[in-house]
Amino acid sequence: MRLIIAPIGKDAKVVQINTDEKTKNRLQNIGIIEGGKIVLLQSNFGDVIVKVRDCRIAMNKDVASKIVVEVN
Repeated sequence: MRLIIAPIGKDAKVVQINTDEKTKNRLQNIGIIEGGKIVLLQSNFGDVIVKVRDCRIAMNKDVASKIVVEVN
């Protein structure tokens, strides 16, 4: 399922990142990697705040819609 429709507060695993290489590298640099753990904290009209490790990260709906996750 896409990150923007994942349940809030549930642990999820990033399965796939369907973006261009520049965006994918930026996401990897902030800790969002395929196989990594992510938690959706808040969703506001598609824009999201996620928790990766001990950091909160905000991203717009365009990026969030290209991240495929699997809820544990």
